[in-house]
Amino acid sequence: MKVKTTRFGTLEINDEKIITFPTGLPGFERLRRFFMLPAEGTKHIQWLQSVDKPEIALLVIDPFQYFADYSVEIPEPELTELGIKQSSDALVLTTITVPQNKPGAATANLVAPIVINTRHNKAKQIILNGSTYTTKHNLFPQNKETKQQEKACSGEGE
Repeated sequence: MKVKTTRFGTLEINDEKIITFPTGLPGFERLRRFFMLPAEGTKHIQWLQSVDKPEIALLVIDPFQYFADYSVEIPEPELTELGIKQSSDALVLTTITVPQNKPGAATANLVAPIVINTRHNKAKQIILNGSTYTTKHNLFPQNKETKQQEKACSGEGE
């Protein structure tokens, strides 16, 4: 299928790569079909691109690659709803936010992971009630080098 996107132009996407969110995503309840693309120049960051709204693409990561202590208990009703019978069928992703011109200040939403049944490409964003996590965990440690990179990206270092 051909999919028009704002960021990537028109792409040919295999129907088997379409991830369906039966209830949409919070804030995008009417958008039900997405696909993933690697974010150019990164190793573990991907775009979750809407099939039906070209301008909607969310950056997502595997939180376990960035937060060694991250753990998530997916409630039984959601596992049943997604048809997940074993943990190997589940892919957990989190959305990230990158402030303009400040990639070193990127944050991850660890309180609302996206869970995908990789066998059926069925997904849902789950709000973890009573979680100790927040919606804005720093993705990269703030250090002198990160701050210098941010200044270079924003043009302040010139």
